Amino acid sequence: MKSREGGSLTSISLTRRDFLKLSAAASLLLADFQKLQKAAAEALKQGSVNLIWFESQDCAGNTISMIEGSAPDLIQILVGENPAIGPGKVRVVFHETIMPEWGEAAIEYLHKAEAGELDPYVLVLEGSFPDEDAAAKTGGWWFVLGEENGRPVTGNEWVRRLLKRAVAVVAVGSCACYGGIVASQVLDKTGYSADGWSPTGAFGFFDDPLRGIKGVVSRWPEAKPFLNFIQGKGKLEVSPTGEARPAVAIPGCPANGNAILRVLGHLILAVDGLLPLPELDEYWRPVYIFGRTTHEQCPRAGFYAAGDFRDNPGDNDFKCLFQVGCKGPVSNCPWNRVGWIDGIGGPTRTGGVCIGCTMPGFPDRFEPFYKPLQAPAMPDTATLAGITAGAAAVGLAAGYIMSEPARKGGKKEEGEGGD
Repeated sequence: MKSREGGSLTSISLTRRDFLKLSAAASLLLADFQKLQKAAAEALKQGSVNLIWFESQDCAGNTISMIEGSAPDLIQILVGENPAIGPGKVRVVFHETIMPEWGEAAIEYLHKAEAGELDPYVLVLEGSFPDEDAAAKTGGWWFVLGEENGRPVTGNEWVRRLLKRAVAVVAVGSCACYGGIVASQVLDKTGYSADGWSPTGAFGFFDDPLRGIKGVVSRWPEAKPFLNFIQGKGKLEVSPTGEARPAVAIPGCPANGNAILRVLGHLILAVDGLLPLPELDEYWRPVYIFGRTTHEQCPRAGFYAAGDFRDNPGDNDFKCLFQVGCKGPVSNCPWNRVGWIDGIGGPTRTGGVCIGCTMPGFPDRFEPFYKPLQAPAMPDTATLAGITAGAAAVGLAAGYIMSEPARKGGKKEEGEGGD
């Protein structure tokens, strides 16, 4: 046998016995792979709830997080081995990254969903949505997925079609939830403007009350059942024809993989009638994940209580990070306490400030990231009037007040501020 090394051919000696050993090992690996394929195929046949994961304007960060999830992991879900959900309870019928089909064969699943052949299905949304109406004025588009009779079909059109029969919607990541970084705005003399620099005019599935950006639920009539759920109107029903159907936000930049998988598992069990829907906060996030602030769960909270703050962002110490920009007092996130992957990582526990990525208003209302909370973090009067729950506004106000002594070099020993 010969191989090429450094541009020249090199002979490799391989006995017949060694060749047979390698062949046997390869056969075993192939058999294991075929076994996994067969198990996945069986799970797909038996699944009682389908998942359609649709990516719009995204960086695929939430998909990567989901793949990194470990409780349960993605393979358990794909082959139906998740003990919480049960064998054969779910199948992922569409996900551009992990599905084996491509091209027209992949898009065929979207046609089947539209025709009701994949009922019931939960629609998972990743990435923000562009303003295709603005693009159409110049004869173009922002995002196209396939074509019909020579006509390009935009991603927005697909989502509008899929919303009609979705029994529930899960928005993963800050972009899908509230618009995220793609919907960033400009700061002028009058404050943040909804006519910001976002070239695509991006928006999320839910409204962003801190930036005044209307989401899918307020723009598209196909989302009316999910708006009814948010507003508490109509009879809640997990079915393709329900007048009020659940919608849940799992924000983050990106969202945590375990959070995504746990909430999806919860929704699947709810669709099957085995669990009630999760309790949600005022920003449509599960309370059991986002119910407490980052500051309340911070491993550095003792240093905050002692008034011991870090002086520079990169200092090699475990002091409180509030003075160098941590937005923990006004953000809801548990990952600095439980870790990012298998207990490892998390923002403040590893020395990085919380930047508010699980909140509406991110990133605009939380910049600059490495300076204490500033006045622009406060919603304007009109926006405040539109927020039904005052807790967020009070938290932002408290955070700004707490930031005053920090900006002046002082240290505060009491109150709700810190990392």
